Amino acid sequence: MSSANQTLSSFNLPSTKSIIDDLNLVQQRFVNQLPLIITILGLIGFIGNLFTFLQPNLRNNSFCIYTLTASFADIINLFVNLFPQYLDPTSGNLLSNISDHFTCKLKLFLLGFFPQLPLNLLIMSLIERYACTFGPTSRMSRLRQVKMVPWMILITIIIACIIALFASLLYDVVPGYGCTSTHPTISAVNYILITGIITPMIMLILVLLTYRNFLRSRRRVVRHNNSGKSKSLSQSFLRNGIRSSVSTRNYSKSVIEWVLDYFMLSLTNNLYYLINVRSFYLSTLTS
Repeated sequence: MSSANQTLSSFNLPSTKSIIDDLNLVQQRFVNQLPLIITILGLIGFIGNLFTFLQPNLRNNSFCIYTLTASFADIINLFVNLFPQYLDPTSGNLLSNISDHFTCKLKLFLLGFFPQLPLNLLIMSLIERYACTFGPTSRMSRLRQVKMVPWMILITIIIACIIALFASLLYDVVPGYGCTSTHPTISAVNYILITGIITPMIMLILVLLTYRNFLRSRRRVVRHNNSGKSKSLSQSFLRNGIRSSVSTRNYSKSVIEWVLDYFMLSLTNNLYYLINVRSFYLSTLTS
């Protein structure tokens, strides 16, 4: 029996070492380069949107202002939360090296605020499109006025701050673990509800309401034989992926399991920021 175990261990050891070496190679040559690639794509998209939406015929359009502001928030998020991982690949998003209480709270606030702000601004742009389906005498049409844009942006910033502040309250410095969640289940449920369910549902509802009002207005135009032309600016938004990290203190994991966990966490944390590269695609579509 002991000889069988020795044979099994001698068989598994080279295989495990080979898997670890392969994952480390992929980590160094591909995963560690993703922050730079994603940041460059986001910067290209932001510059393209900057030249596009600052044209004289678009700069006073509230929809374009919301979209450009969201693009600006995207590029800040990439440089604040993602690009430092390229400069220091060993840090990642594991937060294990943070030992200061204030730094932990601030880091989690930034990780929650900057990703949420572009989504809120995207919702505001959809609300503006929805307001376009109402008549000029409707109260909803006031949302299209340029003077309302700063106030609406301020409201979206406050909402993003509240969401990020609540998320940061669930994290703290734990001896031996660094900055980690003190309530893992609540943190995961909170992230899934707000970012994975509520935000996409609001976007979907606004799109459906806008489409419904558009069909109604088109029927009225056909009914009254109105041959006037209307111009509209259409935009498509990226679906938001659900990403939740639950911090568990498990001592029974093997070495290969820890390596796989770290590799997948690093890969998904980098790919998560692809949603902030939508500026690149918007710039390509509008060019």
